[in-house]
Amino acid sequence: MRGACVGVLVLALSLGGAAGAAEDRPDRRVGFSVERSREVANDWVTAVLSVTHEDPSAAAVAARINGDMGWALGLAKGRSTVRTQTGGYSTQPVSDPRRGNVRHWRGVQQLVLESGDVGALTALVGELQARLQLESLGFSVSPERRREVESELVAEVIQAYQTRAELVSKSFGASGHRLVEVQIGTGGGVPMPMRPMLRMMAAEAEMAPPAVEGGTSRIDATASGTIELER
Repeated sequence: MRGACVGVLVLALSLGGAAGAAEDRPDRRVGFSVERSREVANDWVTAVLSVTHEDPSAAAVAARINGDMGWALGLAKGRSTVRTQTGGYSTQPVSDPRRGNVRHWRGVQQLVLESGDVGALTALVGELQARLQLESLGFSVSPERRREVESELVAEVIQAYQTRAELVSKSFGASGHRLVEVQIGTGGGVPMPMRPMLRMMAAEAEMAPPAVEGGTSRIDATASGTIELER
């Protein structure tokens, strides 16, 4: 499952070794940053469903959860375009507040679905809601598309940084500049969670597939660093 926080690639480049340390002029250094971004259509969807059971017997709770999850996994196996994996599993006692003893047991297990085929996944969700509850559904950019866009943005932001460095150098009347350090990072594209209203719609439509719209995500690339102006 891909979380709401996207990984960041950071590249640091430092020029000028110990041999040139004596020539460094910190008083002539200028720091700045540039950014490039792009709106990208979300083509990846992640759904989290869960099954919950309560019973005086912990063993009975486990058996019922296993039964429902086995049914769900069997149903999902027929969807080759949907990635399926079980999520968190927990069993805990529910105590009687008046007597302080264990009244019954409650167990919960999650099922995580991921796919680039939105229609296949939402149709499967509609079927699974006969025995499981939809907790969340979110859209994001697929890993393959993200890597493609990030590579393009990194190239753009490097060019933009070089152009800005030349502009800064000329604006200060310098004959040129030396690149001291630059950091390049990428980010954005946080998955968009399913709205609670859509969950209600799915429940009220007799387990119909949820009505969803993928939208877009903004992917960013930044370059920030320091140049040293030459006389």
